[in-house]
Amino acid sequence: MKEIPIILIVILVLLALTAIKYRKQIASLIGVARMLKDAKDAVRQNTIRGEDARSMQLVNCVKCGVWVPQDKAIKIRDGHFYCSNECTELQKPAR
Repeated sequence: MKEIPIILIVILVLLALTAIKYRKQIASLIGVARMLKDAKDAVRQNTIRGEDARSMQLVNCVKCGVWVPQDKAIKIRDGHFYCSNECTELQKPAR
């Protein structure tokens, strides 16, 4: 009976050393699990709202040509859509 605490301590030390050695892999697995959970929640929210993925309007960035959802695109006064702030900046003149 006196060996049980020693065995448990040894097992805990081995688990801690293993967790330290594989911490990057463990962190990436946790990140993937969170990403999947977020995707599942997003799908569930869209289903509850009655939105369908097919009804999402896509627009084309006039500078780089990337297609983005209209609600995430940046619309400029002239009616053109851009995918990001970097695309809205004017190109520097060539020297």
